[in-house]
Amino acid sequence: MSGQASAILVVSIVLTLMAQDPATPIDAKARSEKLLTLHADDAASYAIYRDAAKKAKATLRREPVYRWTNPTRVGGQEGDVFLWTYQGRPEVVASIFSHPHHDGKQRVVCHELHSLSESVLVIDRSAPNRWAPKAAGVDLKPIAGAAPPAPTPAQRLVQIRSLAREFSGRSLSDQNQTWELRLLPSPLYRYESTNPDVIDGAVFALVSSAGTDPEVILLIEARKTPQGPRWMFGAARFSDMSLWLKHKDQEVWNAIRGDDHTFTSDARQRFRFYQDRFIPEIVSRLGETAKTKEE
Repeated sequence: MSGQASAILVVSIVLTLMAQDPATPIDAKARSEKLLTLHADDAASYAIYRDAAKKAKATLRREPVYRWTNPTRVGGQEGDVFLWTYQGRPEVVASIFSHPHHDGKQRVVCHELHSLSESVLVIDRSAPNRWAPKAAGVDLKPIAGAAPPAPTPAQRLVQIRSLAREFSGRSLSDQNQTWELRLLPSPLYRYESTNPDVIDGAVFALVSSAGTDPEVILLIEARKTPQGPRWMFGAARFSDMSLWLKHKDQEVWNAIRGDDHTFTSDARQRFRFYQDRFIPEIVSRLGETAKTKEE
């Protein structure tokens, strides 16, 4: 047997033993990178348009704006949040996430999407699970008591952060467990659109103490209106639970579970969630990458 053949055989045996030995430590970084690639590739499977003629295509930002985990649900969920933008403004927010299957051999890949668009979107995807919303995205409303948008981006960012802190939320599970939602202090995405009616804006997330996965997506946006420039807000459901959002002490939005807010959700709604498919579990063990290179 040649020296090269011997080396290949040794590497093969080592990798086989590592795969069979449950005590072999997991290479968390390599596994995280594999999950990121998986989730980003799934996001890229969507082509999103703002018009029926498919002339105005939204652009996927392949780098996630946020990475999250929830160790309390279905064996541990890990996900990435992606945005599609048009003229700089976010049109769709999606969480592509996955978790172990109960058989221990497979992984469940899930897609959660919400339209943020002012248009009725057209979505192309070559896969069994589809999304065909029949309404525009979030409903923008004026933020009560907000001062007019400041003249410079730096000043407006201060306003955006301050306004976002005025919002709070809660969720209610099917088991009647209430979770208070906390605002992540930094925006997931800050934008200045080339749309002349959009002056400035940012996307925030409210999360629960159960994990770091977003439950509510909050838009803070400065827009031109007939009454002059104003700060607006919009909220997007990003959970299978019932949700409530308050501005200061006033409830301003909710998404309560029912016929219009089911667990899987109708494909025609502006919120869509489904288990997309099952794949072999992803396991990256220490040394696997290096040994593969040696081979």
